[in-house]
Amino acid sequence: MKSLREILNDTHEKVHEAAIEAIKKIGSVIKCPEIGDMLETIVNALANTNKYLNSALKLLLETSFAHAIDAPSLSLLVPILDAGLTMHDN
Repeated sequence: MKSLREILNDTHEKVHEAAIEAIKKIGSVIKCPEIGDMLETIVNALANTNKYLNSALKLLLETSFAHAIDAPSLSLLVPILDAGLTMHDN
């Protein structure tokens, strides 16, 4: 089974678009306002990791969380954190 991040990077346009819609649906049930405020950046980073990952990681580092991070929020954050932890300079 492919992960959502793999599907987001699929070269078939319809598959990619469906994955973005799935991410937006997950985002619609987020209860953590801090994550809700950065949802567009998170979706962009998941949809195009090479282009937007650094900006998403920077935004996360600069955010002070005052609310609990719920499961839908984690489902969006973990792939970004994982990509950030595994990236390396060439």
